[in-house]
Amino acid sequence: MNDERQLRQHQLRAEFAAAAQAVMAGEREAARAAAGHFVLVERLRVAGLALHFSDQSSGGPRWSEQVVVQRTVVTELAVGAHLNEADARRRLDTAKGLAGAYPATRAALERGTISSRHAEKIVQHGALLPPDSVPDYEARIVPIAERMSVQRLEREARAAVEDAQSTTSIERHAEAAQGRRLVFDPAADGMAWLSLFLPAVEAAAIHNRATGLGRVLKASGDPRTLAQLRVDALADLVLNGESSIPGAPRGLRAHVRVTVPALILLGHEHAGSAELEGYGPIDRLTALKLTRSAPAFQRVLTDPATGIALSYGRTSYKVPAALDELIRTVHSECTFPLSCTSATTADLDHTVAFAEGGETSLGNVSPLCASHHKVKHHTEWKVEQHPGSGRSAGSLVWTSPAGFAYTVDPTPIARPTR
Repeated sequence: MNDERQLRQHQLRAEFAAAAQAVMAGEREAARAAAGHFVLVERLRVAGLALHFSDQSSGGPRWSEQVVVQRTVVTELAVGAHLNEADARRRLDTAKGLAGAYPATRAALERGTISSRHAEKIVQHGALLPPDSVPDYEARIVPIAERMSVQRLEREARAAVEDAQSTTSIERHAEAAQGRRLVFDPAADGMAWLSLFLPAVEAAAIHNRATGLGRVLKASGDPRTLAQLRVDALADLVLNGESSIPGAPRGLRAHVRVTVPALILLGHEHAGSAELEGYGPIDRLTALKLTRSAPAFQRVLTDPATGIALSYGRTSYKVPAALDELIRTVHSECTFPLSCTSATTADLDHTVAFAEGGETSLGNVSPLCASHHKVKHHTEWKVEQHPGSGRSAGSLVWTSPAGFAYTVDPTPIARPTR
């Protein structure tokens, strides 16, 4: 009996080893395929440069040819490959690097001894170096990349770049601090990531403050975990504390817009879901809690079949304000075919320019973030609005400089009733 069990265990281990070997072979093949794909991406970049795209705007500050080409190629790749612009830009930069200054990295990728993410990190960090320092940097970092994870490579690459830098760490930190920002990233189950990119000293201080508050609350008998208390204490400080920055207004409270189908308030089981602006569906209990404490309500009539906004019930007849509100509700984010910013902070753009006879109407105005508003006016991206039915807005169809069409539909502000 023991012999049979040992034989079976040996067979299972052999199957496991064979499966692992097949996976690793697949990883090497994926790396080789990625090397080939980077060649195609570089072909796209070079073809864009050869076209010498020019600024298409009719007035105001003009973009240089370099900027127009760069934004044209980045947006073409991002929209077509369903990437965000930052990822598309990194892919283009990596392809350019592999085709030029990083031959050893390209060779390692073609052999399958590093992944595409390794190659991306090598090129990304090497971009900080002067050209004459790149060969030494690559010679040092590629052998390291072949034997460690991307996460460890990140640390090694930073150290290698630091050793080869001509500027001081103080100068580079001051420059990097100019890019500090806050990023909101929706997640599943009514949650989201809120990320701060800021100087490490301040980041550590914020983490330590949240940890300290959490430990005090934990010691007082609070049943929440320390991880939960860190988040809850920090959220309480941000939402209910006061800013010490000179000139910052006091007593401000965040404005949150939640769309709650009336049937939810009436307790209907199949009433659809409530929507948090800039995030998406939230659970019924959270929606009801927010509704209970809402200082005011604004009625929005929606089509029960599609959830698309049709009209507002309002007491004001001031057309511009009502139309602004309606457009930002129908299109809850920038209408360029990439997911980016909420309509709340976007510009309102006439699809057909007002100076060219375009109307200020629901069917001719849509929100565009400042970045993509410029892309529309400075590059060869074209957009048309297709009319909807009745008083509802229609879809926008964008045509890229390469001739591909992409449709952006109005955003359902309430999930269709089942």
